[in-house]
Amino acid sequence: MKILITGAGGDIGSNLTSTLLKQGHKIRAMVRSPQEANRIRQPGVEIFIADITDPKTLDGAALNVETAYHLAAALFVVNPEEQLRKINYEGTINVANECIDKGVKQFIFPSFPLVLGPHTKPSRPINPEEAVTQPNSYHALYKKLCEQHLLVINQHENIAITILRLGTVYGPDMRFIKILKAFMRRGLYRIPGDGNYIASFAHIDDVMQAMVLVLGNERAAGQIYNVADNEPIQFKNFVFELADTIGMPRPGFAPIWLYRIFASLNTFWASVTGTAPLINNDILTFSTSSFAADTTKTKSELGFSPIYPTVHEGLPTCIAEPQKRNKAA
Repeated sequence: MKILITGAGGDIGSNLTSTLLKQGHKIRAMVRSPQEANRIRQPGVEIFIADITDPKTLDGAALNVETAYHLAAALFVVNPEEQLRKINYEGTINVANECIDKGVKQFIFPSFPLVLGPHTKPSRPINPEEAVTQPNSYHALYKKLCEQHLLVINQHENIAITILRLGTVYGPDMRFIKILKAFMRRGLYRIPGDGNYIASFAHIDDVMQAMVLVLGNERAAGQIYNVADNEPIQFKNFVFELADTIGMPRPGFAPIWLYRIFASLNTFWASVTGTAPLINNDILTFSTSSFAADTTKTKSELGFSPIYPTVHEGLPTCIAEPQKRNKAA
């Protein structure tokens, strides 16, 4: 099968490219620059350089493609309200339009449980407009708008849309884990606030499992699935478990207001230097908001079964270097 992967140079995109190549698929990998292309170039991968915010550059990206995984998105930006709208929301519409124009049969989109707003009770994968609570960050808001737009496309165009709401994705080669480990080893990391907010985590290998299970799956057309492990966990306990796993002291805590000051200063410095901020206040908001995912539908309809049912089983994989471990996906 010929498959388009946007954001192929990212953490999830690079894992997905490798996973699908092993299954014998032909991959067209969309990236933003020649430099990014050089990092992912390998046999069996066709490179397509484009900017998802510019529809003209997308022409031909979906030519002769059967399925598209749209993973390209921004997070670490200076102005989330403006930049995430342009990249994450409008960019998704641009890619979807290219896929419709070229006759792509399936469009798979990774979303975010907080499109439903903060919640502690495990949520079913309901449509955003059915949710009692509302998104409290721009990242979640634009994911919600993407979901709504894509579900309308599913009803009116000849393309099957599947939405996968991913829990907090972790694994040995994920930026999230690398940053936590680096700061812990230097004794610089502090848990924001009290750390009692809840999250559903998803190991990268389980994310790959879900993405493969929906590929070409007619039952998945027009559906939303939660992808996470079996046990939501307080964020502080996830951090403590990671610290124990890598043999480092458990970090302490820092007040949210102090983190907000740091995020504001970091964002200002990034705007002056033209770099990506390590954190902004939008990231801080959703990172400290509770969410929990009910994966009953994912298991019953797709046959999803977490390889790592809890972070207790998954975090030991974060000790080994990625190239030295055997992926289960």
